[in-house]
Amino acid sequence: MLKLDQLSKRFGGIAAVERVSFLIPKKKIAALIGPNGAGKTTIFNLVSGLERPSKGRIEFLGQDITDQPPHKIAALGLSRTFQNLQIFGELSVLENILTGFHLKYRCRFLKAGLWLPAVGREEIIMKRKAHEILEFVNLLDKKDLSASNLPYGDQRLLEIGRAMAMAPKLLLLDEPAAGLNNHETRLLGTKIKELNQLGITIFIVEHDMKLVMRISDEIIVLNHGQKIAQGIPKSIRDDPHVVSAYLGTKHNAAV
Repeated sequence: MLKLDQLSKRFGGIAAVERVSFLIPKKKIAALIGPNGAGKTTIFNLVSGLERPSKGRIEFLGQDITDQPPHKIAALGLSRTFQNLQIFGELSVLENILTGFHLKYRCRFLKAGLWLPAVGREEIIMKRKAHEILEFVNLLDKKDLSASNLPYGDQRLLEIGRAMAMAPKLLLLDEPAAGLNNHETRLLGTKIKELNQLGITIFIVEHDMKLVMRISDEIIVLNHGQKIAQGIPKSIRDDPHVVSAYLGTKHNAAV
């Protein structure tokens, strides 16, 4: 699904990512973990086209996307959420989901301006799909609320729902459990597993190690911009380099 080959990113004299290589198989849940400043979000930005790598290559479904802009990468089937919420607070919950369909609309500006019959038919189809997504993320009964009025946990689910509207093959989730309580985190983990069961490959950056260990098929560990380990949850939990750099003995015992 995704291949990083000797990927590097420098900001001036600082190496945020240094010669990182790994593969993410199709229909799996892969987690990227590591201390703050390890380069995790930088990798997400490189993969989604928000940043250009200094060196290296990125392939998505066998296609070189290293220098592609974000909208072209998204059109190939790669969608993401952000560490800081990026919802439209002044729009309704339903309208936020509808914005996620923008690459799927076939009726362009001229047809929409003239409000041709095809526009109305497409609008009906997109609203039906949006309702299905809202039902999946347990927000259908709140579809007419302003997004800014949702509880924080629901706003996180809304952002995931909007990413789902793009019908992604690969979904990048950047710290989706940040700020959630234990109940919300468990619900989030369940939804991520359900998404994966729909055939969507998940790539997640997350600090909640209980969540990561519970849902992940594969874990990649970064430290100071370099990959220090990769493997199944048990091997990562027991890896002395990972324990020393990130988990710590007490944290390791807890997960």
